[in-house]
Amino acid sequence: MESSITLVKDFRNSSYTTYDFNLGDKKEKFINEFRKTHPRAQNIYLSIKNKQGFFNKSFRSIYFEKCVYCGINTQVIDSSKFEVDHFIPESILKAEMGFEYSYINGIENLVNSCQMCNRNKSDFMTDDENRQLLHPDNNNLPTIFERIDDYSIEVSNEYINNNEILRFYMTLNLDNQLRRLDYLIMEMKDFCDKYQTESIVNDIQRLILKIESKRRRNY
Repeated sequence: MESSITLVKDFRNSSYTTYDFNLGDKKEKFINEFRKTHPRAQNIYLSIKNKQGFFNKSFRSIYFEKCVYCGINTQVIDSSKFEVDHFIPESILKAEMGFEYSYINGIENLVNSCQMCNRNKSDFMTDDENRQLLHPDNNNLPTIFERIDDYSIEVSNEYINNNEILRFYMTLNLDNQLRRLDYLIMEMKDFCDKYQTESIVNDIQRLILKIESKRRRNY
């Protein structure tokens, strides 16, 4: 059965938002500020993983308080459910594949992820070409994955025959039905933000509370 693609450029955005995940120099600015207080730190991860710390909050803001993999944000789940993810897993250092300790734990290899995506991803590793495709900071994910009209995430036709992309998709469990529920909540909340003066907003907010109750039972 054919699927219809929604008119959303980036599957991680709702219909009412246009967050641009092309980071530009955001990480460079972050590390410059970080070095003012941690000039000798070799393991950036250890210094920013504390969820109550200033640099953790600053790091999350680079990604608009959203998971780089599925798009869920702090509108839907609490910030405590977000983690700093090693895109190339830290465990790869034990395999002695030539990756430097400072790179694996450095700012270029760290991204903002929800707990579900991070835990599912775990030690996922692939070849150089597909790593470049999948690294969120390279901003290819909007061409690899699409949000269809039932709010599911699917692999785009361009990459449907790429076994490594499919493996990544299944490893992160991006086809989980909770992804649809998350997106519905984001859509509804962004609608309320945009049309907050409309009378229907109160009804929608009551529905959101019911849906969120179900969401909490399943996370």
